[in-house]
Amino acid sequence: MWQLGRILADNAISAVSNMKRRTKVIVLIMLALVALGWYFQQWGQPVPVAYERVAANRYRSLVSPSTVYIAADETGDGTVDRVYPEDNPARGFRRPAATDPDARWLLLCVDGVPFEEIQALWNEGYFREFFPPSEVISTFPSESETALTDLFHASPVPGYEHRYFDRKENRLRGGLGPTLTGKGVPYLALLDYDMPGILKGFNYTVPHKGYRADLGRFRKRFLASNERIFLAHIASGDAIYHVLSREETRKLLIELDTLLRDLYYASEGKLRILFFSDHGNNQVPSRAVPLKHFLRERAWRLADSLVAARDLVVPAYGLVGFLAVYCQPEARLELARDLAQMEGVDFVVYEKENGVAIEGSGAKALLEWTPRGRHFRYRTEHGDPLALTAVVAELSRAGKVDRDGWLAEADLTAATLRHVYPDAAYRLYQWATNHVRNRADILVSLAPGYYHGRASFGWVVTLLSTHGSFDRPQSVGFAMSTDEPLPPVLRTRDLLPAPITRGKANRASH
Repeated sequence: MWQLGRILADNAISAVSNMKRRTKVIVLIMLALVALGWYFQQWGQPVPVAYERVAANRYRSLVSPSTVYIAADETGDGTVDRVYPEDNPARGFRRPAATDPDARWLLLCVDGVPFEEIQALWNEGYFREFFPPSEVISTFPSESETALTDLFHASPVPGYEHRYFDRKENRLRGGLGPTLTGKGVPYLALLDYDMPGILKGFNYTVPHKGYRADLGRFRKRFLASNERIFLAHIASGDAIYHVLSREETRKLLIELDTLLRDLYYASEGKLRILFFSDHGNNQVPSRAVPLKHFLRERAWRLADSLVAARDLVVPAYGLVGFLAVYCQPEARLELARDLAQMEGVDFVVYEKENGVAIEGSGAKALLEWTPRGRHFRYRTEHGDPLALTAVVAELSRAGKVDRDGWLAEADLTAATLRHVYPDAAYRLYQWATNHVRNRADILVSLAPGYYHGRASFGWVVTLLSTHGSFDRPQSVGFAMSTDEPLPPVLRTRDLLPAPITRGKANRASH
């Protein structure tokens, strides 16, 4: 058989060598296209499954199909405490103790997954190696650059997205370069796994394949690593929410449930997992705000740098629910009032002394704070753009507002964790004091059903969901742990107690 194969191969080579040059080129191109097609067909296949779910707490080993594992909840809290073969209960393992020196940590961020999605799956019996999910309130804007910077306690990023306005150089910078290389984005340096930048665009055109390939690379990298704390980011999680239906994203999250179970079972009680997302997604089909037309009608000039009095810069990169607006200082008030009237705008916010002004259509308020944000005061001029008047009135009746209108940050936070604009005061304070090196003069939170972004991207993507704005669906992600129950609601910065240490201290001894 080997000799026959060799003869056929020699004949094929001889046939090609005897062809005319043009024919050779055509044949080689066809062979290359066939090879490329075969590779694309193989790329992005579902990650291999080791344990198949046959019931809510029963999993068949596909390596040894006669073996069924029981995922036992021995304490009645809904979470798996022990895993063992059905035919041999004496074997198996328990969740690792917090004091176990040999247990590894997997810290896994799946980008953009809303809390409600994971809660629904947990209620149906998925992800039961984890304690129930908690809500994680993202930053403002509710997007990955600021949220992951906050979550990982990393140095500030240059801007809100990879395409940003550099104030010092007075020009737009970044874009494809930071996406491809990660250069200049501090939190990316902390990751042990992130999707290669060159592949991120494929997530929006072949989302199923892009997501599955992402999971496969993460799995391979994790199994080959000896990091004691392995930090991974599944960037494709956000893309599937942007372009797929809720039913399709649900199926893909179940594939991740299977992958995490496989890793957990394979560790035999030596793996602890913190699983979370950086923000939510509103799952509302969206269209672009009419920014160019609106600005032109009001004699503003959209530009790449600030030169004339009515110039403004609005970086466009992803398709998101906010606008970061840069303008001349003397133009800010007029521009903010104009933008508040644009179709698709929920409200605009800009800095004032010791606080911010918030303007919506027919509404304006001031949010002030004391140094370090220990106390807040919310005063409306007309309307109620943050829907906080009733909250403040209730706190006042409880004796938690002083005669000048000031109330403690802790009291206001506790009263707004599940508000339509969750943790509103702290998040606006945080926007005005943290996260990016080139903070916007005006930040615009868009209403559900609207987005802003690069026009060419909008031509090829039908946006079924987005994030970035201040509202609850876009702002609330999730977190859950195999280690212990988490508080019901957390801020991104409170999910990890301190920056992740990298280097020799983080490496396993084996």
